[in-house]
Amino acid sequence: MFTINKSVSVWEQLVQLPFLNLYSRLLNAAMELDVFSQLCQPVTAEALAVHMGWHKANTEYLLSALVSIGFLNKTDGTYQNTAEVDRYLVKGKDEYLGGFLPFYMQEGMAPMDVKLLVTKGPQSQQQEAMEQQLDFASFAQRMRQAQEGYRQQELLRIVRSLPENDQIRRVLDLGGATGLLGLAVIGDRPDRTGVLFDRFPPAVVEESISLMGLTDRTEVMCGNFMADRIGERYDLILALNVMLFAKGRMEELLKKCYDALNPGGVLLVISEAILPDHTGPWDMVMGYLPYYFQGMDMGVLKNEVSDAAVRVGFTKCEKRTECLCSGTQDIDIIRK
Repeated sequence: MFTINKSVSVWEQLVQLPFLNLYSRLLNAAMELDVFSQLCQPVTAEALAVHMGWHKANTEYLLSALVSIGFLNKTDGTYQNTAEVDRYLVKGKDEYLGGFLPFYMQEGMAPMDVKLLVTKGPQSQQQEAMEQQLDFASFAQRMRQAQEGYRQQELLRIVRSLPENDQIRRVLDLGGATGLLGLAVIGDRPDRTGVLFDRFPPAVVEESISLMGLTDRTEVMCGNFMADRIGERYDLILALNVMLFAKGRMEELLKKCYDALNPGGVLLVISEAILPDHTGPWDMVMGYLPYYFQGMDMGVLKNEVSDAAVRVGFTKCEKRTECLCSGTQDIDIIRK
């Protein structure tokens, strides 16, 4: 199985390198074909090919390759998901990751020509391409798929672990894109209401609200959270992977959140927590490298949020570092 980090030797990483592109292409194709939803029970390659209308020999090659990397088991000529694959890659399961992973594999990663960028510096064409990718409205529907399933359950696990969970009545999802993450938290208890704040077209967010059945308990605010009012009297504010948009103005946004919270309220921040010398965590360093190469100060540094929170008046900052589905990140639980 492939491993890319400092836990294995340089030699092991190097000898895996030629196969990494094929590995990601194999898994991406399997998710696009929705192979794993067909393999909750043992199935032969021939039966699957006939049922799906696929090429028989190549279907078997695909399934055998998935066995080789530990995603399927093969017994007496039949193929079946492993327990983890059943949990994460079968459509309709609560922790489904098949919407999140293809989105970031295909669209969420910025292009980069490392050799050109290192020898010549930032390139305007590549920067324009990255800026276009930051226009969330252009891929709203795919973003919605990336927010559902596992990401919702992951966030619920974090929120439910808070001692304040039972007292949270009013929620703000700040910069929540299509809103499905905030909606999961709002919908977790019948006595919760909330606000979804983003620059997405309101119709996109309203569709998410309708899909979740929370029309009567949720309102939409459209705007720029750095410039516009974000509302008030919240018990919980979610700031999930949005603090990078406050780079250079971190205290300004955190003070706005402080003022918007009720006494005893909680600001929950998930951010990249990149080391100041940019040597880790490896997944966050790789993810933001295209932006750094282009001279764009993206990615939140370790303790950048919590230190600024103390300066604006927050009294308690609890920090957890976890490997989330979006990578190794810091969870800052900041209390008023």
